[in-house]
Amino acid sequence: MSLNHVYTRQSKMVRALWNFLTSPTGAFLIAVSAILIGYYQFYISRPILKYTTQTTEISTSDENDDFKIHINGKDYAQIYKTTVTLKNSGEDALSGSDVSAIGHDPIRIPLPPRLKILYYGINNSETSSDVSAKLIRKNNAIIIEFNYLNPDNQIAVNLFSTDKYQNFEIVGSAVNVNKITQAWSPAQTRKFIIRLIAGLILFYALFIYLYVRRHKPLPRI
Repeated sequence: MSLNHVYTRQSKMVRALWNFLTSPTGAFLIAVSAILIGYYQFYISRPILKYTTQTTEISTSDENDDFKIHINGKDYAQIYKTTVTLKNSGEDALSGSDVSAIGHDPIRIPLPPRLKILYYGINNSETSSDVSAKLIRKNNAIIIEFNYLNPDNQIAVNLFSTDKYQNFEIVGSAVNVNKITQAWSPAQTRKFIIRLIAGLILFYALFIYLYVRRHKPLPRI
């Protein structure tokens, strides 16, 4: 194979690629890609508040009389401990002064009227060390106040109850934060990413196939 033949073949490939990129199909795919990248950058550049919950049953052992559950002067045979964690998953810090004030839409954990909370408090071992937070109980809710919540920082709240209630959530709003959503588990995140990549591959492959088919030379008779 001569160098001239290789050069001609490469030139045809470059010309075909250029024709594709400058075609309506190529321009459409480039525009879609730019929109997806721009949306992702806009989405991640804000404070993104997400929450997780984890409930653990704690009970006294029949074989060990030394273990007691004693809260506020009363013994319990069985209680449930739920840890509700608020995390900033975005790339921008959130100041506590930017959170909606009490009486409007503060960041809070709503409590069902019939749910009896024996005790609640900050879980210091699970809360970021540079976050200063406090809890205020008001109107069937536990309000979470803090100074700053930097990216990847979190606040964990422990709730103890005799009822096995697993539908705790965190609601509220702040500047650039309209909603607080529940975080996905690692398995859910992995499943979403696989489906997203597969969908994008099929989407781009379909348009490329249609372009090639439309511009394929007709056979000579």
